[in-house]
Amino acid sequence: MRHRNSLTLLAYWNARRRSEPAPRRTEILPEDLGGLLSHLFLLRRMDSDHHVFRLAGTGLCRLHRREFRDQNFLSLWTGHDRQHMRALLEGALAAPAPASAITEAVALDSSVQEVEVTLLPLRGPEGLLDRALGLYQPLGSGLPSLRPVVRHRLIELRPASEPAPSVSLYARSERPARALAANDG
Repeated sequence: MRHRNSLTLLAYWNARRRSEPAPRRTEILPEDLGGLLSHLFLLRRMDSDHHVFRLAGTGLCRLHRREFRDQNFLSLWTGHDRQHMRALLEGALAAPAPASAITEAVALDSSVQEVEVTLLPLRGPEGLLDRALGLYQPLGSGLPSLRPVVRHRLIELRPASEPAPSVSLYARSERPARALAANDG
């Protein structure tokens, strides 16, 4: 992850998950994320092709000049980019582990702004990994234009990988031993 806000959100997510694979949605407190709220979003997985916005920050909505609640997150991409974002998000929920992407946000006047999209899995009320906390963080300075963002092009994907153990005063400090087998015969 490139942007310091992405790293801040990742550290918060790690602290909230404690010894669990992912925190519960109810463990994410808006008051803890004050400086990030305008670019945060929360998704709920309906099925592999529909991850709907439950919440979207004002910065995200302002850049696109629209409200996102109940809209499909994957509708921000088309073609192969949509399939790659779908796989990235599904992988983050399945792992469960953080994932991110660098994308170009293209405005109606064809101006471009790079954006880092961070995806962090969350457990819903039933304990299922069916939510994602996200950050839509513009990189560089300024807005792409005074015109709305109308499409995205993927530049780079960082798929989910096993997160480092969370740091907690109550977490076990040692990792379980792994069995190794060899056939030298």
